[in-house]
Amino acid sequence: MTDYKGDRQTSNLAAIKKQINWLHQQPDGIIFQENSGDNCIAVKKINSVLLLLLADRETLITNVAQSLLDLNNPLNLIFPYSRAMMLALVWQNQPKKIYIIGFGGGSIPRFFHHYFANAIVECTDIDPTVVEVARKFFGIQFDDRLKVAIQDGREYLAQQNPTVKNDIIIVDAGFGSGYMPYRLVTQEFYQLCKTRLSRAGAVVVNLFHKQEFNAAAVKTIQTVFAQVYICNLETGNSIAIATNAPDLAKNEIFLKAELIQDFHNLGFSLIEMSLQLKKLAQLPEWVKNWETLPIFTDAEIPAGYLD
Repeated sequence: MTDYKGDRQTSNLAAIKKQINWLHQQPDGIIFQENSGDNCIAVKKINSVLLLLLADRETLITNVAQSLLDLNNPLNLIFPYSRAMMLALVWQNQPKKIYIIGFGGGSIPRFFHHYFANAIVECTDIDPTVVEVARKFFGIQFDDRLKVAIQDGREYLAQQNPTVKNDIIIVDAGFGSGYMPYRLVTQEFYQLCKTRLSRAGAVVVNLFHKQEFNAAAVKTIQTVFAQVYICNLETGNSIAIATNAPDLAKNEIFLKAELIQDFHNLGFSLIEMSLQLKKLAQLPEWVKNWETLPIFTDAEIPAGYLD
């Protein structure tokens, strides 16, 4: 019997490697730099790793790399947060439609495109230069299953056909200073996500801000979704997974992660990531101040959010 899945993935990986092969010969250091809006976008090469950097245009200061690419293994999800985001597959192991806000270097969209042949991956990013850099330097190949629109992510979601539901919605949009646009953490935004999500679908949010705002964001999400699972990472950011599907016990999450891990032969341990998932009751440092935390709404940005 012909292994169509294996053949497709082998040829896809070969095409990606061919597209980025020229980068192996590039010297270490900054190999691309361009101002775009308020930001300076740069690509830096360190040995066999590419970094996409988004810095403040005036100070050239950045706290985070937006994307990393392993030139020897381009499907490798280097960031722990991007691996944690794949836990959405525990709730939707055969997604047909995925929507991602924030494209960056495209590592997460490419992962879904490679492993899930029946999935359509729609993405948005507000910066055309970032998307062009992803195409030129990070081996992204667009087709009828992997698409990107240069548009505000919330606006695009609102304009989607409400009868065509997403199985997974990923919110991975941040600035070089490390905070999320406020309009992507409010109750109204999560209510919009809920209307665009399939019945057992999952919303995954990369919360990379101060801990008090991460906890408030989770409190906000809980006003819309029945279940919220949290993965606090050593890197300082947190991943929240929200769904209206029935609650899953820890052993169920583990077993589902194990099945996905084995079936796709992933290059990282989804099982290990699943062991880090917690419900709110398991986070005493958040629970103790829970009642005093705000619920984010469109009407007012809380003091200190943009500091």
